[in-house]
Amino acid sequence: MENILQAIPLVFHAKTLLGMVAGNVIGLIFGAIPGFTGVMAIAILLPFTFALDPATGIVMLFSCFVGGCFGGSISAILIGTPGAPEAAATVRDGYPLALRGESYKALSMAAFASCIGGLVSAVLLMFLAPVIADWTLHFAPPEYFVLGIFGISVIAGLNSGNLIMGIIAGLLGILVSTVGMDAQSGVQRFTFNSLRLYSGFSLTPMILGIFALNRIFKGFERRHNHNCEEPEKKVVLSREKLNRKDYKDCSGAICHGTLVGCVIGAIPAAGAAIAAFISYNIEKAVSHKRDRLGTGVLEGVAAPEAANNAVTGTSLIPLLTLGIPGSGGASALLGAFMMHGLAPGPFLFRNNGATMYAIMIGFIVTNIILLVVVKAMVRGFIHITRVPESALISVLFVICMVGAFSNNTSWFDVMVTVAVGVIAYLLAQLNVPSIPFLLGFILGPTIETNFRKALVMSNNDLTIFVTRPICIVLMILTVVMLAGTKYMNRASGD
Repeated sequence: MENILQAIPLVFHAKTLLGMVAGNVIGLIFGAIPGFTGVMAIAILLPFTFALDPATGIVMLFSCFVGGCFGGSISAILIGTPGAPEAAATVRDGYPLALRGESYKALSMAAFASCIGGLVSAVLLMFLAPVIADWTLHFAPPEYFVLGIFGISVIAGLNSGNLIMGIIAGLLGILVSTVGMDAQSGVQRFTFNSLRLYSGFSLTPMILGIFALNRIFKGFERRHNHNCEEPEKKVVLSREKLNRKDYKDCSGAICHGTLVGCVIGAIPAAGAAIAAFISYNIEKAVSHKRDRLGTGVLEGVAAPEAANNAVTGTSLIPLLTLGIPGSGGASALLGAFMMHGLAPGPFLFRNNGATMYAIMIGFIVTNIILLVVVKAMVRGFIHITRVPESALISVLFVICMVGAFSNNTSWFDVMVTVAVGVIAYLLAQLNVPSIPFLLGFILGPTIETNFRKALVMSNNDLTIFVTRPICIVLMILTVVMLAGTKYMNRASGD
């Protein structure tokens, strides 16, 4: 209690509050631009926090972390291109809502769901960190492998029209994720003696190619195909606000998403993207509007947005208590803690009690500030839809190329982005979905690495996956997910 009383003046100091606002705005901007993630914003902002005291500096970075996580949904809703992987699930309903003239409602619901998910996650970080960290200690390679398989079951629900095609796309993504040097044996796989492929493909070029360039090519197709019967889609401006019924309808989706995000976030390396996809799939299974998800439903925005922001707080639990980052953003924050002289681990709270409580209380406050900042800036976000599509395509192409290059300052990443965009466009003509491919690419390393580690643990005995309680629970959930998705697809087909 004494530490909390000492922390409150630090949090509500004018300099700290200003830092929260600045961090949120910077994170929003970087998160909204495809290729420029919130993690990049943290890295760029970090040197500017050295002149600040540890509490103020790290709270500012936390705000940037939160803003960057939400920022990806801005471009996902307004232009159909997620600014970050965790916003990929938001595209499915957010962009159709914007095309229908409900962009303001979609952004407002995304901000509200993100605020709720972030607040709950921040409270858990403050009060339940030791308990949840102790639970995650039970996760070993077998549990991580089965968790990855559970994530693959999400793919089944992402392509309800053709389950087999969705599975094929997911497996193709896993195959592409194996390109490069095998981390355990050092053997080169699918590199064709090219030094540029030794480290495999980066995630950023994949996202930019699949979402941004793919859409650019479709835009070119519409503009040059004068015989196309489908009219060009444009986002229509609207000032319609959320009403009480909207909040009531989305309450269940927000609760589901928040719960999923908090649990996934506490598991090191699981990630916000996985949490968003799982939350969306759960909503597709339980929502009374499940047959309309993907066509522009607010619940389809609320669920993944609550989930990906709920990851932010609980992903810091293993970081602060064990020194294990639970996400990419947490990894960047680990460096920030070390540079400010705060070594994450069991003694962090004992040796820096007031500072740590100031950081965690600030994390709660910054989620509220995020909602205020988004509400104040949302009109400006919507004005992007007034840009003619020809100009938007040109600007988006330049941003994608710059984002691809800045990822590793590599022209090879630019070439990969273009190649992936062309392939994604061609596969779309064959009705092969791109989102399952992306999810397979993200989950591939987790599945492969932990499967091999589990076999080492068990001396090549496969029964290790059916003798551990957590593995059994995850397997049951996987079967339920697949069976439920198949049943829902059959019911919707009837």
